[in-house]
Parts: sequence; structure tokens; C-alpha cells
Amino acid sequence: MRELLARAEPAVVMVVCRDINTKGSGFLVSPDGYIVTNNHVVAEPTLQNDVVNFSYSRMITAVVDGTPHTATLVSDYRDFRPIVYDYAILKVVGLGNVPYLEVGDPGAVRRGDGVVCLGFPLDFDSLIATNGIVSAVISRASHVNSLHQMRTIVSNALIQFGNSGGPMLHAESGKVIGINTLSHELRDVLARRLSTWYDHPDVAAVPGLRDLIRYSLKYTYVGLNHAVSIEHVRDDAAWPARREDAL
Repeated sequence: MRELLARAEPAVVMVVCRDINTKGSGFLVSPDGYIVTNNHVVAEPTLQNDVVNFSYSRMITAVVDGTPHTATLVSDYRDFRPIVYDYAILKVVGLGNVPYLEVGDPGAVRRGDGVVCLGFPLDFDSLIATNGIVSAVISRASHVNSLHQMRTIVSNALIQFGNSGGPMLHAESGKVIGINTLSHELRDVLARRLSTWYDHPDVAAVPGLRDLIRYSLKYTYVGLNHAVSIEHVRDDAAWPARREDAL
């Protein structure tokens, strides 16, 4: 496990968008600076006439090996797929021959396989590693558009806010098989309940209760963690391997 982490850690980056006040994780997938993260890390959802639209950050910073670099969105913001499958491809210009993660075969992932998840949870500037097993590999409706199914790797590895966009690695091969992403819907239901209770006048009347709810919303989780299979982002025209194949 130590050898796996030593190889993988230099390729995991922190992604910060100060104009939309988001922070997440990402990982390098090519030696010339292509980075994969979640779409919701670099985009802010807005609701207009019951339609969800996304406003993309114009101030994306990727912290690579402790050094901040300006990153540019290269996946097409007009394409529905990055939104539906919650991925984004970024590019940092000027990086040369940096460490990157190799992509594994998501079709070979089976229940019981060991996985390692890497990322930068909120309030941490250090890379955090957690491990577990694959609980299931399923197809589930996208949280943005239920008409689209996305392949999901469910695991018991701990994932917290800020881990979004980080890699899920297959423990045996060390290759990336998924993108740590939004919480499971079971967890979302609890969060909605807690948010409702937070504003209730009876809660405000009990000293310390609102602080406890705030802490729970930020740090306490139930349900299952999951990653979106790497296959979805690999189908994007901006994926660096495809660009090389076209040459």
C-alpha cells in the first residue's frame, strides 16, 4: 500500500475556484498537464424557471505538488455529458513530464476488489488516503438527469466533502477506475432533513443544537460512497489519449 501511495500521490492535485467558492480534488491523466475532476467542483448550479443551469469558474487553480497553477476548462461546457456524468477535464499549460495516473479497465472491477481513494477534504491541505472494498458496481440514474444512467462503483472507503474529483484507485493494479463524486442519495435525504431542522425555531431555542447540526452537515455522513466510472470521461473528445490517437 505504501508503494502504491508513493506512486500515486504526486499525480493528485487540489482544485480551487475562488470566484464560485469551491474546493475539490483532481488527478493528472497525462504528462503534459491534463487533469480530471468533478464538474460540480468547477461549476456552480443555478435554478431558473425550474431548469438547472451551470455557471463555470473563470478562476480555476490547480495545486500541483504544492505549487498553484492556472488551469483552463477544456471539456466542452455546452456538452450535456460532463454535467450528466459529473466530470470536467482541465489543462495546465507549461507542465512538462509530470507524474500521472494510468487508467485501469473499469469493466474488470468486481465486488470485493480493494480500492484506495485520494483527495483533499475540506479544512485539509494535506492529501488524505482512505481504503476499502468495492461494495457493488451498478448503473444508476444521474443525479442531474434521471434519463441517463451512469456506471457507478460503490465502496465503503470514506469519502468526505473536498474529496470530490479525486481518484479511486484499484488497489492491486494502482490504476484509476473512478472519480470520487457526489454523495449517495441516502446521504442527501439526511442532509435535507438536517438543513430543514437547522432553521426550525424550536432548534434555535436549544443552546448548542444548531452548532451540532452544522457540524453534522459538514462532517458526519451515512449511506454509501461512490465513484463515477472512469469510462465516462474517457469518452470525451478532450481526453488526452484520444487527442494522441488522432495525430
